[in-house]
Amino acid sequence: MENYNRVTSAGGSKTAIALEGERFMRKAVRLMLALSVLLLFLGGIGIWNAHTRPPGRPKTVGEEPVRKQPDAPKPVLLDRPTTLLLIGVDQRRDDPGRTDALVLLTIHPRKRSVKILHVPRDTKVRLNLGKGRTALDKINHAYALGEGIPSTVQTLESFLDIPVDHYVKVNMKGFRKIIDLFGGVDVNSPRSFSYLGHHFRKGPMHLNGSQALAYIRDRTGTNDFDRHRRQQQVLRSLWHKSKHPSTLLKMNRLFNILRAYSETSLTLRDAVSLCYTLSRVPEKNIETIHFRGHDQWSSRYYFIVPEKERLRIRSLLRRHLELEA
Repeated sequence: MENYNRVTSAGGSKTAIALEGERFMRKAVRLMLALSVLLLFLGGIGIWNAHTRPPGRPKTVGEEPVRKQPDAPKPVLLDRPTTLLLIGVDQRRDDPGRTDALVLLTIHPRKRSVKILHVPRDTKVRLNLGKGRTALDKINHAYALGEGIPSTVQTLESFLDIPVDHYVKVNMKGFRKIIDLFGGVDVNSPRSFSYLGHHFRKGPMHLNGSQALAYIRDRTGTNDFDRHRRQQQVLRSLWHKSKHPSTLLKMNRLFNILRAYSETSLTLRDAVSLCYTLSRVPEKNIETIHFRGHDQWSSRYYFIVPEKERLRIRSLLRRHLELEA
């Protein structure tokens, strides 16, 4: 499991390696945009912020010239099957927030295949809250009741018995800003409904960022599976818009949004390899899977995944990751 430290940028003047990294980014701008938006398209709310500078300090008068550092990493395939957890966090003022979307990707570079598991936020599991604490509760409460990202990751690892190699977390406000940056999205609403002051009619609609966020979050009169389908409509539209040539003019603003509203364990090298691998996966090799289960009503609502179903999904993902025959 990776070290769950936020990737940050250092202050001060740009070092030589930072300049080399930025030159590489300009050359690979389409590739890296593909990562940030492809992760969205693949079925969750996940944004990557690998546009960072390595630590450095300004050069002072009289110092020796800064040596040229090694070139920035070049695109190569991942060297093994890898997992990536996409986490959408609904965070308000004076509130640590809760995970509003939880999506796990298993990526097999040699087979050029991806499996995407949507984890319903109300799934009842044993939470790992840190410092030996546990609780039986909704999986989305691991973030708020425990230690944030580490508790969320460890809970999912225990539930599925697979390692989480990397994570990408995005605040919902950042997701809304990205949609507005791309001029909104086009969807085909399966029904007419209203949510958070927004009204949606059955059929084709064009949505701005605020509307799109309400569209994918509504669960009134429906369930998480319908919600996941609406998420994918929004993300597919965003994916198609990102391929327009005008996207290049938006790169600076996109990276500013990513840095302000997202957090990841990915290094620049990780991100480039992941992006390159994902860009080589044909859409026919992308499989979306869901838990089968039933509702439970007590003092609150839970989604119950029977043990047999948990083992089915566990085995499916472990085989894809080559963790078992």
